[in-house]
This record gives sequence, structure tokens and C-alpha cells, in this order.
Amino acid sequence: MAWRPQNMRLETRILVVDDDDAIRALLRTVLRRRGFVVETARNGIEALEQLGASRYALVVLDLMMPEMNGYDLLRNLEDQSFTARPRVLILTAGLNLQPVRSDLIVACLPKPFDIDLLVDTVTGCIGATAPLRQPDVAPDTTLPMPSRLN
Repeated sequence: MAWRPQNMRLETRILVVDDDDAIRALLRTVLRRRGFVVETARNGIEALEQLGASRYALVVLDLMMPEMNGYDLLRNLEDQSFTARPRVLILTAGLNLQPVRSDLIVACLPKPFDIDLLVDTVTGCIGATAPLRQPDVAPDTTLPMPSRLN
């Protein structure tokens, strides 16, 4: 019998959408070690293709990306009918952000991020029955930092 982490969550799929190769690799590695199934996309176009083909519990989304940014991806997610709409965790370093309001968003974290806080936030987002916070990301503001989840 193969060894499995204590809290194996193989049924829980996460899509990490970020144009930074290092961040995608880091999140894929860390979250897989915690038992999540993790797939990645480099931009909103790739993410839409994957969201149309598979179901995800959570999308970890950068807002500032080439080709199709996170704002456009969120609009597409709200406009299209997916069988199950994923929750969205915003993870971005943007300083001059457009206001963002979406029922899909359950939390926001700024880059650079603390990896333990990110893992706790991902776990909380997946287990939440309602948004942890309804963020309103406004220009020239720092993204709200959620308190450490239990």
C-alpha cells in the first residue's frame, strides 16, 4: 500500500492561474504535498480551457497576466455556465488594481505571500460554505490580509 499524507484530499482539485513559472511551480509542489490535486495555467485563456474540461473546487488567481488577465477571467466565469463554479482566491502583487467585486471570490492575498498562510487560506476557502470575505480590491490599496484560519 502506498504512503499517503494524513489529510489526503485527492478529490479536491485546484487550478493555479499565474504567468510566473516559479509561483506556479511552488504552489503546485506545496499544495500537492498537502494532498490537493493541482493543475496550472499561464493565463486566463488557458484557465478557461481547463475550467471547461474539468471541475475545480478553487482557482488561485493572479490578476495581472498577459493575453487574458484575471479580471477578464472572472467576468468570463460569471457569464458562462459551468456545471460547478469554483471559488476564487485572488493572489496578486498589483499595486494599481481595478475594483473587483464577484461572488466567486472568497479571499485575497498579496504577493509576496507567506506560504503557511497561503496553505491555511486555501484549506479555509475549500471548506468554507460562504465567502470568507467579500473583498473589494480598490486602486492604490493593499489587498486585505485574512486572519490565520483554523
